[in-house]
Amino acid sequence: MKKKMLAASSLALVLSVNLFADESYTIQNKTLKEALEIISKKSNLSYIANDELFESQKINNIQNINSLDKALELLFKNTGLKAVIKNDVIVIIKTKSQKQATSDSNNLGEVEIQGDWLGETSAENVKVYSGARTVIDSEYLQNIAAKNIEDALRTVPGVQIQDETGTGVLPNISLRGLKPGRSAHLNALVNGVPAAIAPYSHSSFSLFPITMETLETIDVVRGGAAVHYGPNNVGGVVNFITKPIGTEHTSTLKGTVHVAENGNILTDTYLRTGGFVNDKLGLQFQYNGIKGESFRDHSNTDVKNLIVDTEYYPSDDSEIKANLQYYKADADLPGALLPEAYEKDRSSSQRPYDKFEGETKRGSVTYKLNPSDSTEFHWMNFAQESKRKFDWGWNTTGSGFTPTTENSTRSADRKITVLGAEPRWTFEKGNHKVTFGARYIKEDVDYLLNQTKFSDGITADLRDWKIKTNALAGYVSDTISFMDGDLKVTPGLRYENVETDFGDNKSSNPSDDKKKSMNSFLPGLSIGYQASNEVFLFTNAQRSLRAPQVAQVRKEGDLAVELAWNYEAGIRFEPNDNFSVNSTVYRIDYKDQIEYVSSTQSFNNLGRTRHQGIETQFILKPSDRTLFTLGYTFLDTEQLTGTNKGKDLPWVASHQLSLSSDYKIGDNKFNLTGIYLSKTFSDSANTIEESSNGQVGENPAYMVWNAKYSTKVPVSNNLKANLSLGINNLFDEDYYFRGVDVSPVGRVSGQGRSFIISGQIDF
Repeated sequence: MKKKMLAASSLALVLSVNLFADESYTIQNKTLKEALEIISKKSNLSYIANDELFESQKINNIQNINSLDKALELLFKNTGLKAVIKNDVIVIIKTKSQKQATSDSNNLGEVEIQGDWLGETSAENVKVYSGARTVIDSEYLQNIAAKNIEDALRTVPGVQIQDETGTGVLPNISLRGLKPGRSAHLNALVNGVPAAIAPYSHSSFSLFPITMETLETIDVVRGGAAVHYGPNNVGGVVNFITKPIGTEHTSTLKGTVHVAENGNILTDTYLRTGGFVNDKLGLQFQYNGIKGESFRDHSNTDVKNLIVDTEYYPSDDSEIKANLQYYKADADLPGALLPEAYEKDRSSSQRPYDKFEGETKRGSVTYKLNPSDSTEFHWMNFAQESKRKFDWGWNTTGSGFTPTTENSTRSADRKITVLGAEPRWTFEKGNHKVTFGARYIKEDVDYLLNQTKFSDGITADLRDWKIKTNALAGYVSDTISFMDGDLKVTPGLRYENVETDFGDNKSSNPSDDKKKSMNSFLPGLSIGYQASNEVFLFTNAQRSLRAPQVAQVRKEGDLAVELAWNYEAGIRFEPNDNFSVNSTVYRIDYKDQIEYVSSTQSFNNLGRTRHQGIETQFILKPSDRTLFTLGYTFLDTEQLTGTNKGKDLPWVASHQLSLSSDYKIGDNKFNLTGIYLSKTFSDSANTIEESSNGQVGENPAYMVWNAKYSTKVPVSNNLKANLSLGINNLFDEDYYFRGVDVSPVGRVSGQGRSFIISGQIDF
């Protein structure tokens, strides 16, 4: 339903009562209006519904339902209506006409067909998704003691983190055992738009234009989406969804201070204001600024993230969404420590020359048209201009990155421009839902590398490359419904064609320029079966692709794309409102991985690896006040080629355990979260004994606990305030991993104990 339909002749009721009412939801023989008033009082949420829906509209009876989401689902089941909670408002919309709902009660669909494969990031939608999927909602983001996005993702099964900076500016995120460095194997989207500075040729996030305070939801899809979302989707897709525009004008001001035990302070300031100015137009502005130091010395950081969102509804069957963003980050990088220095003071730094600068300007415009109840046309366009620069200390005599041996500095400066367009057409006919889509992306990368010696101050240009990439993808899928919609089978096929043009501006030899064309067909099959009201089963198989990267596409070597086959099977079991479990077994067969060959100083497709495991999550709600979430991941990896064939992959913890417990009483909330990771190797040879410089060796297992207390403070009738206190690394656990990227030699300390003070005002 469009904003115009929601706003015209609508009724809104706001009642101020205890948010955590002890009563469960029981509604018997009530009209829609009467039922909404009961729910509004118990949940302290306002509601919006078109007046015409109230006329003689009866809803289903429910009794002793403890979950608001479940109560709304059961109330409107088979009625042709649906309740959506957005910005603390319950919005009632139509799904099908009453006649359709009565005749087709077992196979409800929305009045507007949804062409997005992931669809809405609601709990109910996730329950029937044909793949492993975890949604981190806004409530969870508010409740946990998370400094940054990495902390928020730690409890997701299959996701492992190496927190290099403590400020969130350069996260290292691993999905299902893939390399975490610079999140290079993460297919990240922001509101469905590719987030990487160059999705094909520069997938590594050496510029990460996302800050946690601007987010409403994080949607982690670990399987089943490769046909619709690519490239670089071997481990899955993570969609970062920013805060939506509210139906009414509202503003939020939030300030957070992180204080480390050594006195370092990091501040996080957030401002949001916006809403719908009339029936058709919504505007919103967000600002997030991060400034200060983390637990480590030489970590001074300054981040500015500005976002402007617009929604416009020209008619009842069309919408236009536009987004503009400016992101800038400057950060000193503390880097790795030699073992001796680490033992003396793990918060210190031995990398005085390491720093990072990044800036990006991004924009997107999306047009959606629903010419009929069974068709949708969606056209996404995006553009971005980015630049980022790394400086680091370097030793030219063979010691390279080793701390305290620098005799020069190196600078890697890249400028990147990206243009993209993706039209998509979806229609339903009978028991088929067919989607056709295509995408074109153009990437221009200027790759510069220079070196300055301390002895003479002379700067030498080592590389000056120009890499152009043109990528064209097309895909088709057909979701076929059987057994009144309980069984859905979705075959699909994606085609990727990637063309790169490598130019060496330092060379006058035409043969040093190189063009390469790569193409692959990527089939996929997903199956989801609602075996009963309590049990949902799924399985999928898909082929995924990752293109050669800018540092690999040189005149030497003849590279093909990296390919992987992904397989999943899983179950979701929810016998009642107080308990649920979901479990997934998976396998990734990864081949043609690009590896550096030192003897020829080139890159070749040599590597094959196997990743397999099981991800399980239990959710237990003993009472309305108490919630426990327990997650466990077992991950087994193996190198299938090379001199280390048969050994584990480095950086991968075989066992991962997370526990999140929530308790609330009145306006007070308490959260305790624990994350355990087993020991890992730091090199492909699986070296156990630590080297003298700390470059290789076994990394110890660790467990980190975080705690947070939040409360609401009454200010006035129109002003809501929230205060929170938190502690990260409650017991000051001492843990580390080995160096990454521009500081690969030594130990990188995990973040020590720090304290969080936060205040938020909504008005």
